[in-house]
Amino acid sequence: MNDSDRQTQMLHGFNHMQCMHMLFTQGMYYDIELIIRDKRYKTHKSILHAASPLFRTKLNQNIRELVLDCTGIRDESITKAFEFLYQGTVDLRLEQAANVVKLAEMWQMDELKKYCYSYLETVCLDNRQVTQKNEEIDDYLLNNFLKIRNHERFLKMSADNVKRLLSSDNLQVSSEEQVFEGLSQWVKYDWTNRKNDLYSLMKCIRFSLCSVSFLLEEVTSLCCESVEGSQLLFDALKWHQMPQKRSTLPVMNSKFRMKKKQVLIVGGDSFGMSVTIDAYNLTTNSWTHFVETDIKNSFSTVIFKNNLFMFGGWNSEEDLNTKVCSIDLLTKDLKQLAPMIEKRSYSTAAVVNGRIFVMGGYSDIKELKTVEEYDYVKNSWKNVASMKSKRFCHASVVYKEDIYVFGGCNGPDFLNSVEVFNTKKNQWKILSPMKWKRSSFAAVVVDDYIYCIGGSSRLALKSVERYDPGRDTWTEVRALPVNHFGRSAICHNRKIICFNNENSGPIQEYDPANDQWRIIGKIPNSRYYYDAFVVDLNL
Repeated sequence: MNDSDRQTQMLHGFNHMQCMHMLFTQGMYYDIELIIRDKRYKTHKSILHAASPLFRTKLNQNIRELVLDCTGIRDESITKAFEFLYQGTVDLRLEQAANVVKLAEMWQMDELKKYCYSYLETVCLDNRQVTQKNEEIDDYLLNNFLKIRNHERFLKMSADNVKRLLSSDNLQVSSEEQVFEGLSQWVKYDWTNRKNDLYSLMKCIRFSLCSVSFLLEEVTSLCCESVEGSQLLFDALKWHQMPQKRSTLPVMNSKFRMKKKQVLIVGGDSFGMSVTIDAYNLTTNSWTHFVETDIKNSFSTVIFKNNLFMFGGWNSEEDLNTKVCSIDLLTKDLKQLAPMIEKRSYSTAAVVNGRIFVMGGYSDIKELKTVEEYDYVKNSWKNVASMKSKRFCHASVVYKEDIYVFGGCNGPDFLNSVEVFNTKKNQWKILSPMKWKRSSFAAVVVDDYIYCIGGSSRLALKSVERYDPGRDTWTEVRALPVNHFGRSAICHNRKIICFNNENSGPIQEYDPANDQWRIIGKIPNSRYYYDAFVVDLNL
């Protein structure tokens, strides 16, 4: 397509939008009414359908009315959403933006959400607005520091505003080094006029949380521009290298900044390549690289005592029992552990009262029902009671000190069978089966229910089932907007978040309270059969 064709195409789309806006303002050809609280909003299905996956799942040819729960949403925000739907732009005021973003998330209108964020980015980085100390502005800056630190308007901030930002406990960064790098960029942008502010701003940096190598290689050149800065650097080096003398040093801020909970994405089948572990920030909807290992694919994982344990897997040639290791989530140090008794890939692992269990899986040419228990104190393995059925690519969860195992594959067949392991009695018991046979799916505990989500049964599944352990019964709930393949799902704030396996695949969130799904983000790279964990560490 050449430039002329593109311009013609854009003009064609613009004319269509103008025509639809005219129909909207003149009240013509309405075919749906949205009922929100005590008000009715007439609109067009085609516009709603094009704008949001939420409406694509709710609307059909025959429906004429749709009741929506918009608790916490102001009427003016709904009006702004319709303005955006029909014009692709909207006239916003600062005090309106946060509520419009909330509605955009509720209605899964990603383009409106991006528009609001772009507006906030422009306004929030304007010094005249920042000096008002508006709480919504501060939240945006704090949650998006890594994004805005290269922005020209950040580089033009006043020293007072930079100090207020860098000194906050709620600044969202992966490391303190990133805070210093932002400060360095700001100072160098106008060195002549800002070098006198350097010392007061450097005191906002928590140098005790920086590595010694970073202090020597990156901080030294900037600090040594002043006597005060040099002294600050020397105190930081003494704090690291002479811990016995810390009480004699000036008070140094060694408090970790308050991180929002993050999700670690671990493992996955990546075609024989080494495995990266990535972190997803639930607040900022952003990804960071955590660590890379030489561990191969399809291992099972648990987190215990601030360590990530990885068991087995395969190396593109054979299944493994020797690849057993742990990664300290604070230091990122990797430690090799005793090998398992059996080779196994596509297994699951669980922790109950400090006891670690690895269940089922695949071993070269056979499916497994065996279960091993790992003693992390003795660094040794032992066999415990085997499952009733052989299975791999299954799902498992811990609920009230018991391990529940669901579905999977036994070689020729997909499974819907369910069994529970009483860890105290070392006994397995058969439970009511799922409605759907499924493998490579997610299972998550929310309150007193267990949800089994998506997966495969020769075809990818969108179905979701809820299990009641107290009654041993199953109920189907609302299906996924996009089918989910893999076991990567977590519970956060009593909601389920599923991470898909395809490159740029959707991140889907389910709210059991209203039986609704919505898409909240995208996966940055492709892998499948990986694990996800919510962590509350300073990653």
